[in-house]
Amino acid sequence: MPAPLVLIVGAGPTGMTAAIELKRAGFDVRIVDKSDRMAQHSQALVVQARTLEQFQRYGIASTAVCRGHKLRKANIWSEGKSILSFDLDGISSRYPYLLLLPQSETESILNQCMESLGVTAERGTELVSLVQPEGRVSAVLRNANGLEEQIDPNWVIGCDGAHSTIRSLTDIPFEGGGVGMSFFLGDVELDGPDAPEDNLALHFHHGDVVFMARLPNNLVRLIVAVHQYQDEDLHRDLTLKDFQDVVDKAGVQVRVHSAEWMTPFRVNDLQARHYRAGSVFLAGDASHIHSPVGGQGMNTGIQDVANLAWKLAAVARGANDALLNSYHEERAAVGRALLRFTERGLKLATTPNSLFEALRDTLMPFVSKFKPVQQAMLGFISETSIEYRSSSIVADHGGDGDLRAGDRVPDLAVSTNGGACTLLQNWTDARHFALVLTPNGTTIEMESICTGLPNARATALHPSALDEEGRRLLGMEKKLLIVRPDGYVGFRGPLDKPELWQAYARQDAL
Repeated sequence: MPAPLVLIVGAGPTGMTAAIELKRAGFDVRIVDKSDRMAQHSQALVVQARTLEQFQRYGIASTAVCRGHKLRKANIWSEGKSILSFDLDGISSRYPYLLLLPQSETESILNQCMESLGVTAERGTELVSLVQPEGRVSAVLRNANGLEEQIDPNWVIGCDGAHSTIRSLTDIPFEGGGVGMSFFLGDVELDGPDAPEDNLALHFHHGDVVFMARLPNNLVRLIVAVHQYQDEDLHRDLTLKDFQDVVDKAGVQVRVHSAEWMTPFRVNDLQARHYRAGSVFLAGDASHIHSPVGGQGMNTGIQDVANLAWKLAAVARGANDALLNSYHEERAAVGRALLRFTERGLKLATTPNSLFEALRDTLMPFVSKFKPVQQAMLGFISETSIEYRSSSIVADHGGDGDLRAGDRVPDLAVSTNGGACTLLQNWTDARHFALVLTPNGTTIEMESICTGLPNARATALHPSALDEEGRRLLGMEKKLLIVRPDGYVGFRGPLDKPELWQAYARQDAL
């Protein structure tokens, strides 16, 4: 029986990640993009810890880290006065930092991984037609020579950006509004006493914003948000003076010397009403766009397709098609939270109201002193705090330990007879991960678990192999955790009630 075929439209980071996930899960994959080349510049810049954890499973995290620049501190000033400084090493991950890596580099790494699996992007090829007669999918592609081809994939994933053809052809509304500010972005050479090193620098000045962060090639990503420019200014070429004027006005002591590239842009906060239309799905910027606050966009798209891919694989194995509805349920909630955060964050940063400025500059340093606030900020920015506890497809039947069904599983330190390792370091395939906590030693249940979960990698672990943090999360009682391929606990429950985990396995076709 031939493998199911998935057509991916859009060969950016989201699309290539989808291709990697699906190919690893045994699908045939075609990925097309109307552009004839990968990104030449660094539109997306930050690779968050949660994305690096996903890259770890593909074997490319270390390559990304080597090519990137680790950002370990964030500093915020208002009118030249420091109002907030916080360390990023509190991120609960093997990757406790923000990794600055130009999108061109990220795409290069993902493309090499994708091609190593036997998938090559068909560039210069666009989707011109998409219909779903009687529950089937039929698409027409046109290549660079104008030749058209009809294909009938099992599923289609639209990773084709903010102006998504897929979203248009499926009549999915894109809802929201504009921010009403102009942004200038440049990768520049600059120096001066306020030039950033291993820190992210953010300066507020009466509603204008200056963002600076150093790139791996010693350039600096400089973004300025200004109230004074209107729409017509976005249609002219930028100059270094455009940046220098805003920097000087904000009192930032740097001198901009040259630029590798510069571009103006405007921001919209928009989200697709539905992420699914029959056998067609939206992911990444095709389903949500927002301001660059927090460096979330590309990372959210990568997590979108990690969530979707294992569900497509489960349905291909025999799970009920209704499982695919949970993609919108889980990821649209993440998208809504992200839009709320970026919208409010941008308003907080760009308020020209002197009263609000004074309140912001007083409250931010006070509130951020509290550890729960720090953890919440770091968890949101790094995407490590995303959870699906309320999802209709997770099953929590109790047990000790703070880690519940729907939570992300961190790569905990583990001590074994062979030395130190981590919980997830060998989990690099597309299967589920079944973790058996065995305080009384190896259990006879392991054989039945391996039989009952053929699409899972089963491991038994004694709590004594964990450090204090691991025991706090996983607990000390005998139990079974089934971790989904996107890294989240799908099931938590007692081993002595096999009917519970067997019912979950039937749901996900394990």
